[in-house]
Amino acid sequence: MREFFRARVMNGLQQQLQAGVTSQKLAMSVAVGALVGTFPVLGSTTLVSLACGFVFRLNHLAVQVSKELTYPLQLLLLIPLLRAGGKLLGAPVPASLAALQLQFRAGAWSTLQIFARATGGAIMLWLVAGVPLMLLLNIVMWRVLARLGAQPGIAPAAPH
Repeated sequence: MREFFRARVMNGLQQQLQAGVTSQKLAMSVAVGALVGTFPVLGSTTLVSLACGFVFRLNHLAVQVSKELTYPLQLLLLIPLLRAGGKLLGAPVPASLAALQLQFRAGAWSTLQIFARATGGAIMLWLVAGVPLMLLLNIVMWRVLARLGAQPGIAPAAPH
């Protein structure tokens, strides 16, 4: 795993630095990708990351790679964020599959409304917790990438 990370991720970042991408822009791209990769709405992260990349003029390759690397975290955080978001907005999510089936049989529309509110709460919690963590990751990555770019034999590409 460590060799894969070094060979694929770190060498890829190093190649981006060699191509002339600044360590600051690359660090922000990685941090935004990591944040978006944990967005608590399954199936939406690619579009959200593309939108962030265009709006903030980020390196799309770095955003997409870091988003994909954090995908397991999205799955790990999804249910806790939905439950906490539901509690936050007064729409408690059923704790078991049987309870969910019962609630859905009682009213599909009301169940969907509960999940919509819980998802809204999950997104709010994700923003509150995620943005400061993204900023911290940006600072850490900026320092790591500045060192990586300063290694002997690594020179930024000449401006065109």
